[in-house]
Amino acid sequence: MCMSATCPTCSKQAWRGCGSHVPSVFAGVPEDKWCTCEPKVEVNGVQYPPQAKSTGFFSGLMGGK
Repeated sequence: MCMSATCPTCSKQAWRGCGSHVPSVFAGVPEDKWCTCEPKVEVNGVQYPPQAKSTGFFSGLMGGK
């Protein structure tokens, strides 16, 4: 399952999880609030922000990368 996460680089909305639910994470979120980092992830022809990177030990335990 994917969930909303804050990008540690640009502080905008990114995602974390399996990658199968990325569109649902961003549904209803204005694109100007999306993480602007690269590389983008394409799902069903739509470009989404990359998965948020882990910022520490505990987030790594919870599935962060």
